[in-house]
Amino acid sequence: MLAAMRGTHAQFAVPVFRIIGDTMRLDGAQKVEVNPDKAAIYPGSQFGAASFSIIPVTEAMRLKMMTGEPMTAKDAPDPAEFGSQVIVTHSVASGLAIYHATGERAIVMPAFTPENMKAVAEFAKNTLKAKDIVVVPDNTPQSKRAAREAAQAVNGKVAQIDYSSEQKNLLGVMAEAHQWADKLFPAPETVLDEVRRDKAVQGAAKRYIREPIANAPKWDKSPIPIPTLIQGRPVPVQRQTAADIER
Repeated sequence: MLAAMRGTHAQFAVPVFRIIGDTMRLDGAQKVEVNPDKAAIYPGSQFGAASFSIIPVTEAMRLKMMTGEPMTAKDAPDPAEFGSQVIVTHSVASGLAIYHATGERAIVMPAFTPENMKAVAEFAKNTLKAKDIVVVPDNTPQSKRAAREAAQAVNGKVAQIDYSSEQKNLLGVMAEAHQWADKLFPAPETVLDEVRRDKAVQGAAKRYIREPIANAPKWDKSPIPIPTLIQGRPVPVQRQTAADIER
């Protein structure tokens, strides 16, 4: 991911699992090409009901995938080792950005489609025993509605990302952070310049990715904000609190 965010093309396979009761079945893999602005997913496995992936994949999961043995929740990463938190995302792109921005210290479960987010969140709570579930939508009304429904089902939280109109997911946010740092340090000549550049990116990631996830509010009864068009331009609608709605 670090190489990809610095403009180097990268590609790898993301395993696709399916929930069967309390077990995980490997359904195949998706080829993912990561570029600074997006993650392209190529045809491969079919995304069925409750399909998902897990980042990171444990050694026990790797061994069982190679041997074809069935996997259980015991083989998955233990939320207790990550502050009892699991982050459910709509897309692989957002999942990769979160894992990168948190210094690879997070359990992230991409659901691939909005329809799968609720089932994945329920698996995280009921099977993985995660106590803190944060659902992260992409920048579409459908994804935001699905994230709220998923969080409601598990009494979790929704990360309210301050997307710009051009950003489709969190990988776009990370890309902009790196592009901004590139403008500040277009040609680092010293190790100190390189360190300052990396700190600038880390600061942007913390502000735009880490903080909304760490401080995500619990789902509430307030309506999902939908941009209002004024003179043909989208204007963000201010989100009311549950208390304001109930007054």
